[in-house]
Parts: sequence; structure tokens; C-alpha cells
Amino acid sequence: MGSRLHGALAGALLTAGVTFAQDTVKTSPKPHVAEVRFNDGSLVRMTILQDDIDVMTKYGKLTIPLGDIRRIDLGLHLPQGLDQQIDQSIRLLASNAYKERDEATKGLIQAGHLAYPFLKKASASSDLEVTHRVTSLMKRIADKHPPEMLRMKQEDVVHTTEFPVIGRLAAPTIKAHSTHFGNLSLKLADLRTVHLRAAGGVAEFTVDAGKYGSSADQWLDTGVNIDPSIRLVVQCEGQVDLWPSGPGQYMTTPKGYTTAGKGSSYMAGALVGRIGDGGKSFLIGERYDGTPGDEGRLFVHIVPSPWNNSSTGSYRVRVNTDHVALSQR
Repeated sequence: MGSRLHGALAGALLTAGVTFAQDTVKTSPKPHVAEVRFNDGSLVRMTILQDDIDVMTKYGKLTIPLGDIRRIDLGLHLPQGLDQQIDQSIRLLASNAYKERDEATKGLIQAGHLAYPFLKKASASSDLEVTHRVTSLMKRIADKHPPEMLRMKQEDVVHTTEFPVIGRLAAPTIKAHSTHFGNLSLKLADLRTVHLRAAGGVAEFTVDAGKYGSSADQWLDTGVNIDPSIRLVVQCEGQVDLWPSGPGQYMTTPKGYTTAGKGSSYMAGALVGRIGDGGKSFLIGERYDGTPGDEGRLFVHIVPSPWNNSSTGSYRVRVNTDHVALSQR
């Protein structure tokens, strides 16, 4: 009777659109927010609509999860067929017909910085007249484009959380969504950089002074990823005993005691943070609200006692991260 009732109830709930989680709770994946910079210098915040990027390297194809990517620096990507058009136009610079040379010149000027590497290669021609025309074209293009656009390499560089990957993106486009323009297929030929932003959110944890406040090298990896566009807010409370042998005599809060800690410029017992393994430490105290400006994982540490002993107690920490306004770099 009980099992039949349970089955009937489950069937009714399924009919009504209610489902039961079994062993895990699935949540919606966090959006891949990015700042996309175009070749004209414009900067637009978008959501990338794919979970990974394929990169062709000298060692084969790598599929990199978007969550592991911090920035993509695009190399020189040409619209389909433009490389053949540029090659043809450069050949026509040697034509005896003025009209062909004139049309070729206009086409190369229109191609702009995309034609620059081809012209640079052609400038080594043994034909002095062609070399003169090519050099003149290079100067005209250089006058219209910033130097970094003229130095673009063929390779793309994908900066991950661990190391850079050098190669060529396999697909000619990146799928994205813009609040103002809807879903888009961004052509690589139009892009300069794609800067992925670490997802904002809330994290709560406890920092044990015995583990992370008894020597200078004890840092807790919070698991929170920070990048230059993140506003970081950290709130901390609790008490730490800097001299447990005399309980209660040298108690401190996250802002620190009245004496500097051993080997530190910060007060003993103060909560400090750093971004990445080699980042510069900064004071968190009872509250930190700012934009560190660095990129990497957030680590925290309790400044040790000045008396060569282990501390006891702990701090309760709450971390909030959110995006600040678009960067104008």
C-alpha cells in the first residue's frame, strides 16, 4: 500500500512538473562574461556562448575550457579570400598598366593593417620600382594605424590560469551574446582581444590561526579567482590568542594587535591577503573593499605572533566579488 501510494504521489508530482534530485543538485553554469575589444578600439561587454575553445598548436589541437581562460590575444586573421586578393594586388603593382596599378594601390590601402605583413615581405623585391611603391604604401598605412596593429603576429595567444598557449584558433568565429545586439558570431578578423572575467559570487570560510597564522609561509587558498575588473569585498570577524600559554592575555581581532608580527610589517594577528602565489600582500583587517588590480587566486593569512609560538583561535571570513565598470585600457 505504502509503495503504491508513493508511486502514485511521485507520478502526480512528475505530471505537475516537479522532479526529485537523486545524488547531486545541478545548477546552471555561470555565464562567461568577457570584455571584447575590436580592431577599431571599441570595447563591448558580452557573454561568450561556448564552453571551450579549440587551438591548433605545433603539437596538435588543444581544447581549452573557457573557465580556464583569462585572455585571448588575437593574431592576424584575414576575412576569407582576402589573402589571395592582397597577393594579387601586390603582383599588380608591377603592372605596366596604370589603371591596374592604381586599383591595386586602392585595394591595399583599403585592406590597411591586414595587408601590412604582405607588403613588408614584398619590400624585399629586387624590382626597385615595385619596392618604391610598396614602401610608399607601407608609410600610408602606418600613418592610419597604431603601431601595435602593424606588429600583429600570425599566432594567437590564449592566456590560461596556468600558462599561455600559442597557436591558431581553429574556428573563424566566437559565439557571443550582447545585451544590445543579441546573439552574434564574432569574426576573429574583427577582434583584437577577448578578456574573460572571473565570475562574481559569495564565499564563506574559516581561517584557523594554528594552520594559517603560526609562521610566515602559511597561506590559505580560498578558491576565489580575482582579476583586474573584480571588486573585492572581504568581511572578517572572530578572535585569535597570540599567546595561548597565558590564555586570554593577548587576544586580537582581524585588525591586528598593537605589536607587529614576527617578520612582518603588519600587526600580529591581522588578516592579510594576496593575489596569486607571488602577489604583494595587503591588509584585509575587519573589512576590505577595493579592486586589487591583480589577477590570480585569493590567498589569506593571519600574521604570526612576535614571540615564536603558535597562535590559536580562528576568523570567520565572507568574500563577495562582483564586476566593476568596463576597463578603458
